[in-house]
Amino acid sequence: MDPQIFFTECRDILDAHHDRRERIIKVSRDITAQSKKMIFALHRASQMNHKEKFKEVDKKQEEIISLFKKLAQDIQGLDYHRYSRSFSGGFEEFIEAIAFYHFLVHQNVITKDQVDAYFIDKETNEKWLTVKTEDYILGLADFTGELMRYAIYVVSTGNYDQAMLICKLLRKIDTDFELIASAYMPQLFKKMGALKGSIKKVEQACYTFQIRGSEYPKEMYLTIIKDHQEQYEQQN
Repeated sequence: MDPQIFFTECRDILDAHHDRRERIIKVSRDITAQSKKMIFALHRASQMNHKEKFKEVDKKQEEIISLFKKLAQDIQGLDYHRYSRSFSGGFEEFIEAIAFYHFLVHQNVITKDQVDAYFIDKETNEKWLTVKTEDYILGLADFTGELMRYAIYVVSTGNYDQAMLICKLLRKIDTDFELIASAYMPQLFKKMGALKGSIKKVEQACYTFQIRGSEYPKEMYLTIIKDHQEQYEQQN
């Protein structure tokens, strides 16, 4: 083979690789950004009572799925594993968002099968994009932070039972993740500190409400709880 032809082919292959990688990174960043906006919308919706409170959330979700369909075009077959590190962050952020959405509606943790259902064509029943188990678990780890924020809010409204439900759920997730991290996913340990911090904050909030809540007017709960949070963060 002519050396010039050989090097030209090599150049074209490398250019195609870098172009594809840049497209994947760009779409993944867009997915991450839109997923964060979906989470903010969920927190706003959680404080509403009207029937269409999730309208904004559903719109964001549709936009994110469209981005995933765009991503899917570049990560078919072996390319999925080749570029997985470039888009796994987008997956984790989206799973964090839909896990929070699922909890607000169903009061339990979204399963891997329920996450997979977002990427199955309703007409053909075929999966058009695969979610790695690792991304699912890491996404759930991030979801616990949203649970903590929601628990702080519900305590401030006087809904102690709901806050305790979240506290117990966080403890169970922590126990399960300890087993998973030690046996299968050492990278999960990086997120365990944040999870334990979330549990501590919810426990402090529940304590403040149950033990000291009667000492103060209801509207002061949130201020007191925030003070406990700030003290905990300064200690850690």
